[in-house]
Amino acid sequence: MGRDVEKVSPTRDPLATAILMLLVGIVLIVLESGAISILVVFAGVMLMIYGSSSLSRGIRSRDGGSSDIVVGALLAIVGLLLVVATGTMQNILIILVGIFLMLLGVMAIVSNMDAGTRRRNTAIIVGVLMVVIGLVLIIYRGAATDTMMLVIGIVMVLLSSLSLYTYLR
Repeated sequence: MGRDVEKVSPTRDPLATAILMLLVGIVLIVLESGAISILVVFAGVMLMIYGSSSLSRGIRSRDGGSSDIVVGALLAIVGLLLVVATGTMQNILIILVGIFLMLLGVMAIVSNMDAGTRRRNTAIIVGVLMVVIGLVLIIYRGAATDTMMLVIGIVMVLLSSLSLYTYLR
């Protein structure tokens, strides 16, 4: 059984990756911002599983395993928070993505100031766009999130379609 699962692992099989991307893309297109709630709950469950496993490993270890106990407890608590307070965590996630995009935009501008004119101009345009998108995500979370999920879903469907076409060709 383990080897059968390994054969269709998305990390090893381009067909499985394309199909998985297609399914996730369709879910993002259909559910839009609702997909983030599913993602947050899924991440919470995964963190609780990994945290409890790490906690158990730390308790069973002969040398005390204090780092496993601390890390496991923290991961389990964060996972529980993600599951219980999904709406709040979703808002925090969107704000963090917005801040991350703004930082990437500023870094793109600053790191290319000494580059050639063409590269610098491109970096400035991309950087400013990233900062603006980050601000829009933070200020208009609802509408911006729907649009962001829709765009990501469309891109994933297109990429998976190209991958499927290449694989089947």
